[in-house]
Amino acid sequence: MNQKTKQEKIDRLAKAREERYKKNPPAYKQYNATVVAKPDDDEFSLKSVRAWIKEAKEMKKVEHSNHLHGVAGALARRVTWESYIGQMESYLRTGTWGSKFAGPRMEKRVKVMCLAMAYYPNGKPKREMGVWYPDVRDEWTPELENEERVAYGMKELTYTDSGSILVEGSTRRKKKTTTTKKKRKPMTAAQKKAFVARMKKAREAKMG
Repeated sequence: MNQKTKQEKIDRLAKAREERYKKNPPAYKQYNATVVAKPDDDEFSLKSVRAWIKEAKEMKKVEHSNHLHGVAGALARRVTWESYIGQMESYLRTGTWGSKFAGPRMEKRVKVMCLAMAYYPNGKPKREMGVWYPDVRDEWTPELENEERVAYGMKELTYTDSGSILVEGSTRRKKKTTTTKKKRKPMTAAQKKAFVARMKKAREAKMG
């Protein structure tokens, strides 16, 4: 069989497989129905994530080899890839993405969205930095946290550049100023509504 005939045979087999797939596509019952239902061009489709898993397994294999050859940090990287593979396989089964990363090489960061609000006894919402909240339609930042704390009559917090709270007694603590801020009373329902409206208006103005 010459090369041309061989290629024609390969093309006919590929076409036949494609026709069979269209007439009787696999059910993928071992995977979550919402994942299976996503179109192939969706970033978190079954096709995309299976490709990510394949590449991640290759990266794990590389780091395992590096570890055997004494490369520093290879073992930790192998464990990281192993964990990422497990998280992606869990997503295919459950439909819930549990990793903070995405992509074949964890090159993308996943942002968290709040679906149900929780509140402290004084009525202030419970927040986490970097999480997108539906009431303000934005990611929560130290600036927004302090603005809301003041509105609820609470003391402002000091944050590090990374967004962590700077605790009392820290060597990186900023010097105290001589000015004092007047403690505000907790917001009424109307004031809370106006606060959210102001934040929304400021965000829209920022976006242009």
